[in-house]
Amino acid sequence: MSIQRLRDIVKLAVPTLFEQIQGGRVRCENEATLQLHLGRIITAVADLKIISPRETFSIDLERPLHGAGEKRGRIDIWFGITGDDGREWRCALELKLFKRVNQCEPNNRYDVFKDIARLEQLHDVADLGFMLVATDHMHYVEHGFYSSDTSDFDFRHGESYRAGTKLTYRTGGYGEPITLARDYQFEWIDATPPLYFLLLEVIPEQGA
Repeated sequence: MSIQRLRDIVKLAVPTLFEQIQGGRVRCENEATLQLHLGRIITAVADLKIISPRETFSIDLERPLHGAGEKRGRIDIWFGITGDDGREWRCALELKLFKRVNQCEPNNRYDVFKDIARLEQLHDVADLGFMLVATDHMHYVEHGFYSSDTSDFDFRHGESYRAGTKLTYRTGGYGEPITLARDYQFEWIDATPPLYFLLLEVIPEQGA
């Protein structure tokens, strides 16, 4: 059992979900339905990956976080596998679904980076994290340019982030500056035209 098995589960489950959407088997009109169907598929994939009768699997949607009296919110999807040796390997996923009809720019872009920063800080509850963004709006995928006030928050296809870079939202006081601990490369997948998704692996920082 290792972190690689968690990675394999997510990287099989996510494309499977979008294939099912494309085929018409499921409909995901909001984040709640995306969360529900992805949780279902993760459970099915994990069942295939568990090879020992003594291993166990658990999954939570909207898992609450606790710690030192802080309000830490909830994780969209959390799952874990406990191996024969009793060691539990844990994975946390944050989801975003941005529909053109519900456009809320540029706050949505800020919220994605905020969730990435949050995943980096979940070392106490997760060994591996993923940020999943799905959209039918090309504004997030390959828009020509963003306003200088919000251009720091850019996860368009082919863009990257360098660890330690301070990201500042200069419009309307929506949120505090964000600095991430790791490098990231953003690669979108044309999964279900006109739906695209970005799956970004995030390793929680020990001691964050």
